[in-house]
Amino acid sequence: MNIQSPLQRTTKVAFVSLSPDPDGGELGPLELPSYGVHRILAAVHTMKAEMDIDVQYFDYARLGKVGLINALDAFAPDIVGFSMYVWSTLPLIGAARRLKKSRPETFVIFGGPSARSSVFDLEPYRGAHTYLDAVAEGDGEVLIQQIIHMPDRSPANLAKIGGLALPKPDGTWTKTGFAPSVPMDEIASPYQQNLMPHGAVAYLETYRGCPLSCRFCEWGAVRPAKDVFSTDYIAAEVNAFEQLEAPAVFLLDAGLNLNASAFRNLAAANDQTKHLKDAMFWAEIYPSTVRPKHLEFLENIGTSYLGIGLQSTDQAVLDAHDRKIDQTRFEPAVRDLAKVAHNMEIQIIFGLPGETPEGFLRTLDFALSMPGGVRAYHCLVLPDALLSRSRPEWDIKFDPINFAMTSNAQWSESDIRNMRTKLDRMSKQHNGSSGTFWWSFK
Repeated sequence: MNIQSPLQRTTKVAFVSLSPDPDGGELGPLELPSYGVHRILAAVHTMKAEMDIDVQYFDYARLGKVGLINALDAFAPDIVGFSMYVWSTLPLIGAARRLKKSRPETFVIFGGPSARSSVFDLEPYRGAHTYLDAVAEGDGEVLIQQIIHMPDRSPANLAKIGGLALPKPDGTWTKTGFAPSVPMDEIASPYQQNLMPHGAVAYLETYRGCPLSCRFCEWGAVRPAKDVFSTDYIAAEVNAFEQLEAPAVFLLDAGLNLNASAFRNLAAANDQTKHLKDAMFWAEIYPSTVRPKHLEFLENIGTSYLGIGLQSTDQAVLDAHDRKIDQTRFEPAVRDLAKVAHNMEIQIIFGLPGETPEGFLRTLDFALSMPGGVRAYHCLVLPDALLSRSRPEWDIKFDPINFAMTSNAQWSESDIRNMRTKLDRMSKQHNGSSGTFWWSFK
């Protein structure tokens, strides 16, 4: 009888995410696939040449809770990676708890923008050591490869890998230091590996993180400015979008113009390809540093949607949230951008700590006086943002299930409720629409 050694045995790896329905349904039939988990999936696919790996992806949204657990039980994975965002926190943690009870030997790791030890410390999610083995707080593509290579995934061995948070029975965490990184172009692409669905919205990265690090936002720490995807890599991505007939391209960068090297590579890649001009192009832009080259690029590709972050007109509020913006540049930048974008929205937030309801309404009035539309967001208490970087005097309270702000020192619970009702009424008056946590004004 030929018995395989442990090193020859197939390693089974499962990835799980919950693809969200668009909030409010304003995108119509467009499909928004989960992108982050497919980045990790692509990284594991590159290992197949050196290891015997069976990797599968499971979408909670399609399978449901019972269907997901049954599918995982049937697959019997050695490793399960959960890709967690705000909207999927509760269901994915529930699935992990169920999985660990039925298969305690399975190694469970959480990653994604909301996978932070500060989230697992919240009351509904405590006891992380009972349902997960590690949290990836660095770039998951590198971390998952190192973990798969490990024959012994004990806490002592995992502690040798930077970028992890390891739960302990006493409720504390072991943080393993800085995460490993690789050159950007070595990060595997799910588009170039043909792992993404045909005909769905495509996602494009030219760099990662954000140099602004505002307290209300969770974009995370930026890499060095030189760490960007090359022109050739971006061009290959765009050509893959064309092959998949992506109807829209969503630029995932914190801002089109927040990394000069990345923008230069994007513009050069656009000169080599054609799909950005053919598809709808959605992006965010930082108003203080809009230059003629950005306007020329946006006009050239016929931008379909442009988000412009204002958040508040109160400089003291912006300063308290570490939001750097030149208010004198805002209005002229908006007027210039309105000439080159088909659909443009000024983005503001209500419920911000430090800003009063009256202050928010002044911000809303100013935004409505500008060209284009306005989108008001309910303030969320996000990981890597207000969840861990709030100020004690703000006295924030929030719902740990959906992370929505419920009160703070400037906003009472009734203030929050009343503003939601007011925005419902005002958005209808302005022929806008709304979702659970946003209101648009045309």
